Amino acid sequence: MSDYMFRLQDTDMIDADLNDFQHKVERIIRDHKDEEGFPMLDAFRLAQEDLDDYLFERQAILDSKGSQRSRYTVAGFLIALPVIVISAFPEENLPWGTWSLLVAVAIGVGLFLIYLAIQKAVIKGRLTRLDARQPDARRFVDEVLKFDI
Repeated sequence: MSDYMFRLQDTDMIDADLNDFQHKVERIIRDHKDEEGFPMLDAFRLAQEDLDDYLFERQAILDSKGSQRSRYTVAGFLIALPVIVISAFPEENLPWGTWSLLVAVAIGVGLFLIYLAIQKAVIKGRLTRLDARQPDARRFVDEVLKFDI
């Protein structure tokens, strides 16, 4: 019985890892490529290698935001940083007095939100440049994703 539970958990972990953009597109192509009306690579003047390169690069860009654990680590650091800085000064010298801790935490949350906004802008810019370099691959992937709906 316990052996079954371990295999079930391993399977769930593998399925979770495969739930990404690249694998989703590849799964749709594999499952529907022989159906009528499915987009064909030739119609988009695209080789399989070009599509594979595009999907790999796009997935790498999407993965560059890091794991949930790394985002929590950055959040914790950025939220704690202002608290650490204000702890170097006596409370009576702080401009907000007893509210200084809450202000420091709010500043830390603000820093994390700025970090997320910058990260999102960088990822969006990289995706835009990738799509501009490989417009045929982008159009093909869009058609494949529409077919899955």
